[in-house]
Amino acid sequence: MQMELSLEQYETLLKLVYMGDWVISTLQAKDRSEDEPDTDSRFADVVRHVFAQADHAGLGNIVQIDQNNGEPYLTREFEEESGLVDILEDYEDEVFWQALIERLAHRDFLRHYGETAISQMAIEERIEKETPFHDKWAQEFHENGLENLKI
Repeated sequence: MQMELSLEQYETLLKLVYMGDWVISTLQAKDRSEDEPDTDSRFADVVRHVFAQADHAGLGNIVQIDQNNGEPYLTREFEEESGLVDILEDYEDEVFWQALIERLAHRDFLRHYGETAISQMAIEERIEKETPFHDKWAQEFHENGLENLKI
C-alpha cells in the first residue's frame, strides 16, 4: 500500500507518531522493569518505519539517527519548536486533573451511598447521583488548585 502525503501532512504524521509513541512508551515503562525489553514491538516498528522515511519525504532535517543503536528520533529542536513538548505537557495536565476529579468524586459517591445501594441503581441514576460529587471537585480544583487538598 502506497500513501501519498504532502510535506506538511508528513510532518503532522511524524508529530502524531511521536505523541502516540510517547503515550505507549510511558505505559510500557510503567509495567516493566529497566532490564526488560519493550512488551510490544509492533508500535516501535511503526515508529521506526515512519521516522526512517522522513529523509526520503524531505524532512531529514528533523529526524536524526542514533549513532549507538541506529534508531531514528526527532531532533530536540523540532520537539521544542513544533510545540510537541507543550502539547504533551498540556495533555499530562488535563489527564491529571480529570483523573483526580473522577477518583475523588467516585470515592465520595461510594462513601455516601455505599456499594450495595449503588449496585442496585440503574446507570442513569448512578450518573445523576455521582455528577454532583464530580461537579464539587471540578469547581474546587478550578478555584483553588491543590491548595486546599490535605491528608
